[in-house]
Amino acid sequence: MTASVGFRQKQAKESMQLLSQSEFKQLSQSASDCSVSIYMPTHVAGPEVQQDPIRLKNLLSEANDKLLQLGLDQQRVEQVLKPGFALLENDRFWRYQSQGLALFFTPDRLRVYRLPLEFESLVVVGDRFHLKPLLPLFFGDRYFYLLALSQNQVRFFQATRYRISEISLSDTPTSLAEALKYDDPEEQLQYHSGGGQGSAPTYHGQGGGSDDENFNLLRFLAKVEKGLHAYLKDEHAPLVIASVDYLQPLYHQVNSYPHLLAEGVSGNPDQAQPDDLRAAAWEQVAPLVEQAHQAALSTYNNVKGTGKASDRLSQLLPAAFRGQVDVLFTQANAHCWGQFDPDSGQVDHHAQPQPDDQDLLDLAAVQTFLQGGDVYLLAAEAMPTQAPAAAVYRYGIPAGV
Repeated sequence: MTASVGFRQKQAKESMQLLSQSEFKQLSQSASDCSVSIYMPTHVAGPEVQQDPIRLKNLLSEANDKLLQLGLDQQRVEQVLKPGFALLENDRFWRYQSQGLALFFTPDRLRVYRLPLEFESLVVVGDRFHLKPLLPLFFGDRYFYLLALSQNQVRFFQATRYRISEISLSDTPTSLAEALKYDDPEEQLQYHSGGGQGSAPTYHGQGGGSDDENFNLLRFLAKVEKGLHAYLKDEHAPLVIASVDYLQPLYHQVNSYPHLLAEGVSGNPDQAQPDDLRAAAWEQVAPLVEQAHQAALSTYNNVKGTGKASDRLSQLLPAAFRGQVDVLFTQANAHCWGQFDPDSGQVDHHAQPQPDDQDLLDLAAVQTFLQGGDVYLLAAEAMPTQAPAAAVYRYGIPAGV
């Protein structure tokens, strides 16, 4: 039984690669004349796992054809896609999947993300990466972090409403014993008493144990918090603590991450399945997501027709590039192909994609996000308008723009 649990934990760790907001911004700035974006659904178990490499092979073949249509010669195309074809024979890679796979190719690099999102199969080739399918991680089906914490075990997860994957921690103690085993007793005494040069902090515990027990717990939790800083330093996602009740106020005492939720998941998480922890944590995250979503919809309905909102792509796309869009709603799997000139603001929409076209909805969504706006990818029936995109502006469009 123990070996089986260990394997499941290892599998979960292998399957997750973080996509932070800073990483998203790096992807948005990776320009190349042959940038290839591939999205596909993947499976963590069952016979469908064996079909995933075949699906990727078909998508790589589609990317091959699209690159040739752009005028690249076959040798150049093979160079760009070679790392993707190498994945087809990597059995270990396919054993450790999440729910969605995103691959981004340039001539000198392949970036691979195994994420807790279900993607539609999609290949986009152009001079920039197609990134709109990633945005639910930051908004409507947004991801959050979950720290399952006890004296005996520390586990760290990235999750969405329906999915969870464990993140393998480095430089972070996984238990109280590991955190304290190398400490110098003399150093501990100085730390506890506030001795030395006067710069050492003194912690006051709230755990209900003895002073020494609380002090050791706080030192342990401080080391955990320090270890998580490398993962959370550029993040804005909610963090939920799952632990017994007395550990939660102690962790809040050492915490420096501003998006730690006040309410956590109560109980010993050591024997809990990740999905159970995810469901309990989502109960704390969901109200924040829903409140923000409903407030955004209400704002759009209140200001539409006043010059402070629009569902015309020819207006809202230039506004997104000006940093004017505060909230953007767009259909999740819709595409509007065409050309956009940021200098003139000219938008040309095509019924069918033409060479060098870009998805204008993707442009609007990515620019809105990069300039601090919120982006909601919605089903068509959930959109506040019949159009595939709608925006709320930070200020009205000046006359003549």
